[in-house]
Amino acid sequence: MNSADGAPTGRDTVFVVDDSRTARDVLRLHLTRLGCDVVPLEGADACMAELERRVPAFILMDLRLERTQGDEACRAVKNHAAGRNVPVIMLTTAGEPHEVMHCGRAGADDFLPKPVSAEALTAKVAAMRLSRERAYDRPPRGRGVLLVEGGRFLHTFLGGALEHEGMHVLYARDLDEAMALADAHGSRLDGFVLDVSRLPREVLSLAARLREVHPRKPLVLLSRAEEPLDVLVRSQALCGAPLLVKRNLGADELLSRVLGRLVPGGSPLRAAERVPFFTVVEYLSAGGMTHSGFSHDASPEALFVRTLTPAREGSRLALKLLMAGQRTPSVAEATVAWANPPRLGSPFHAPVGMGLRLERMDSQLAQQFVRFVPRSLGFLPAAASRLSTF
Repeated sequence: MNSADGAPTGRDTVFVVDDSRTARDVLRLHLTRLGCDVVPLEGADACMAELERRVPAFILMDLRLERTQGDEACRAVKNHAAGRNVPVIMLTTAGEPHEVMHCGRAGADDFLPKPVSAEALTAKVAAMRLSRERAYDRPPRGRGVLLVEGGRFLHTFLGGALEHEGMHVLYARDLDEAMALADAHGSRLDGFVLDVSRLPREVLSLAARLREVHPRKPLVLLSRAEEPLDVLVRSQALCGAPLLVKRNLGADELLSRVLGRLVPGGSPLRAAERVPFFTVVEYLSAGGMTHSGFSHDASPEALFVRTLTPAREGSRLALKLLMAGQRTPSVAEATVAWANPPRLGSPFHAPVGMGLRLERMDSQLAQQFVRFVPRSLGFLPAAASRLSTF
């Protein structure tokens, strides 16, 4: 929690929602030792009533509540104006992937298996405390992008795809907002993507200003339709490359070219479509501690994991993955392509968790990828190809 002047007070208010008094008491003991002010709540109704009075730093909520299930309660919290940005960590039965899947679909930010490990809980609390400090840091180098939208397609597809690559996106719905965001966050931005469709000449004027102020940062111009010759010529002069026309490009090719201009030489993780791929993920940290998270989707050679405690970018991880219906976990090796710890209060939109480039997987997991994540969804090779060990 913060004081009136915005400075941290040193203690966090945490809602613990569980209809078991014993479970609430155990969690309260652990959290109090960590310096938290705990508000024990018996169920979903009590949680929503308390949310009307105060906003916690985060919420621990059991999935199996008696009256209103925890996933429904989580959804209610996320739909509430006061709880929209409050992290929710669900408590689930260990080794039950279908429970974690329900949590993910309800908008939960992470989960902890029961009985809750004091060590794992400590790591989640530490991540929450650091998140307020990170909100004022710049995004990782090369990851801050201003997206000036021209329609729903850019926000839902292109913006979502950029976030899927671990980028931190500022969304501008019109030129006035774009100017304000560029002025306020210019030093934290590493690239600009502008749609010229609705007001081509006005957007080109904005592009010219951005080019003048940030001459070395990538500038990508695109349109949903063919533009007049003067717009094409001006676009080429401003960004040193042809205007990208959505009508002439498939979705995967458009995305590939945008990413190629923003991060020259980069190797995208995602594909033209996101494929739901729910599985519980366990991985070891550098200190030897086991962390948990859950995957929410995949591309042919990557897995995207939601967790408040991601491993560091560049780390090589040994994974255990348990999918619904499996009796024994699959194993895999992966490299962390990007890692985004939580940044509460940041104006940038970015996925919390990590993108994993899969290097090796056992036959059980490989079979699931062949079945659910067809390689036809991947980008066409644009740069140097990489040998796969699948």
